[in-house]
Amino acid sequence: MGGIAYYGSCPSEEFVRYVFADGRIVFFCYGINVASFMNDRQASITALEGWPEPIQKKLQFEADKGFCDRLRSSAPMTLVIDFSRATRTSLLDYEGTLLTAPYELLEAGPDLQREAFNIFKIIPFGSRDFWTLVVEAAQRFCEFLNANLPDTKVILLDMPPTADYRGALIDRNTYMADFCRWQIRYPISRMLIDFCRERIENSRILAPPSDLYSDDTALYGPAPMHYSVEVWREIAVRFHANAGFEGLPRASDTVSTLTNYSGLMDAFTKTALTNPNLHRFSLDILLGALPYLFAKISSPGHSHFGDPIDSYDVVAAFRWILGREPESVETFLSHYALPSRWELRETLLRSLEFQNQVTNYAKR
Repeated sequence: MGGIAYYGSCPSEEFVRYVFADGRIVFFCYGINVASFMNDRQASITALEGWPEPIQKKLQFEADKGFCDRLRSSAPMTLVIDFSRATRTSLLDYEGTLLTAPYELLEAGPDLQREAFNIFKIIPFGSRDFWTLVVEAAQRFCEFLNANLPDTKVILLDMPPTADYRGALIDRNTYMADFCRWQIRYPISRMLIDFCRERIENSRILAPPSDLYSDDTALYGPAPMHYSVEVWREIAVRFHANAGFEGLPRASDTVSTLTNYSGLMDAFTKTALTNPNLHRFSLDILLGALPYLFAKISSPGHSHFGDPIDSYDVVAAFRWILGREPESVETFLSHYALPSRWELRETLLRSLEFQNQVTNYAKR
C-alpha cells in the first residue's frame, strides 16, 4: 500500500497538490457524483454523436464506470475526499446508468438541453429522488472503504467558501453573488462529510484555518472555493506541524461548523451599503434555508414528509393558484418546508391573496 488518491473537485486536487507535493498519485476521480461513482452499470451512449467533444468525452468516460475497482486496485495510503460537486449539479439516468450532469451541458444552448431531455431522465439536484440516490450511494461508499481499504487513511475536507477576495480580476459584487450561491451549498457538503465520518472507520475531518481568502493567484481563477496559493501553503504547513493525519480530529468541530454556517451574515453585512439587494438575499437564506436544508438532507426518507414537496411543486402551486411565482427566497422556502402537497395547496387556498381574488371561495 502506498501513494495518494483523491476524489472530489478543486478542494481535493489543491489539497493534494500542496500537502502531498512529493506524493505519488495512484488514483483520482474528479467531478463525479457519489451516486454515479457507486453505480457500476456501464453504457455506450451513441446518441451523443454530434454533441460538443468535451461533453461527449466526460459522459462516455463516466459511463465506462469501474471507479470502485480502480480505487481498490490502487490501494492508496491516503484518500482525500470533498463533496463540493455533489452540491451543485443534477444526475442523468441513461437506462439505469447514473451520470453527473457536466457543467458544459448546464451552460449549453437550449436546443442541446432539450435534446438531453430526450436522451436522459433528468434527476434534478435537490429533489427527493436525487438525495435518496446520493445518501444510499454514500452509505455503500463508506461500506466499500471499510471492507476493501480498511488501512487507507481517509481525509474528509471541510472547505467552506470564503467571502474575502483580495484580487483585482473581478468586481466585488460579482464575487459576492458567487459566494452567496456557494454559502447555501456549504451546509449540504458539511452534512455529507459528517454522514461519512460516522461510517468510515479510519477517517478524519480537516477544517482549514479561519483566515481564508481568495485572490488572483488561485489556480482556477478567483472564486469563493478557490483559495489563494498562500492559504494552501499555510494549510500544508499546519497539517504537517500537527502530526498529519494522526493530528486531525475524529469528531466534528461544532464551533468551526457554526462559524462557517454564519459566514453569510458577516459577509453581506459588510457589503450591504454597496449592494442592498445582495444583503437582503443573504438574509432570506439565513432565515429560511438552513433549517429546511437540514431537514430535507439529513433524513430524506423520514416519514414526517409523508407526501413530500419538491421545489417545482412550490413554483407550480403558486402559478396555478395565485397566478404568480414566490416573491422571495424566504417565501419559497417557508412553503417548501410544509409537510405535504395537500398542505401546500390548502395554505395557498386559505391565503388572503387568493380569498381576495375569488370572493365566493368555499372552504373545505
